[in-house]
Amino acid sequence: MLSRNLALPRLAVRSIQTSSSVSGGHHVEHWWGPEKGAGRELVGFGATGDNVYQDRLDYWYPAIRFRKEDDVSRPLRQKEQGDWKNLSLEDKKTLYRYSFRQTLAEFEAPNGYWKAATGIIFGVLSLATLYTTFLKKTVYPELPPTFQDEYKQAQVERMLVLEKGQFLGPAKHYDYENNKWK
Repeated sequence: MLSRNLALPRLAVRSIQTSSSVSGGHHVEHWWGPEKGAGRELVGFGATGDNVYQDRLDYWYPAIRFRKEDDVSRPLRQKEQGDWKNLSLEDKKTLYRYSFRQTLAEFEAPNGYWKAATGIIFGVLSLATLYTTFLKKTVYPELPPTFQDEYKQAQVERMLVLEKGQFLGPAKHYDYENNKWK
């Protein structure tokens, strides 16, 4: 029988050319694989050695620039090669935005995902509580009388009466004249 790659060569080529899912628990919106990274300048090794743009908190230097070079960034890149004192603040910000998607402060800013997770958790807990209450009221039988406190106290008294005079066990710690524990 032919292997899958021989029988479906287009599928095999496609699986080689497409990027894999993001590993390491990083959000997908902070990752640009080779498909999105085509035509961008290679500026370093990156976290994984692949030519991808990826915003990561543990490795803040991506392998490629965030944006492709265009007519706006080309003259700024030429000025960047010279003295940085000649660049205005707006030029520096533009250069930064061409290299990175967001600042570190923007990357670390909290998002609203915790609200949805908390809502789901409390929803599941409330459904479990309602289900347990339903089962207790309709399905499970009443508890036998042996679970009542009066029955348990009477059982202890019967045990003490039967063990009266023994020098070991609970009878040793009970005062029979005053009917209380020593």
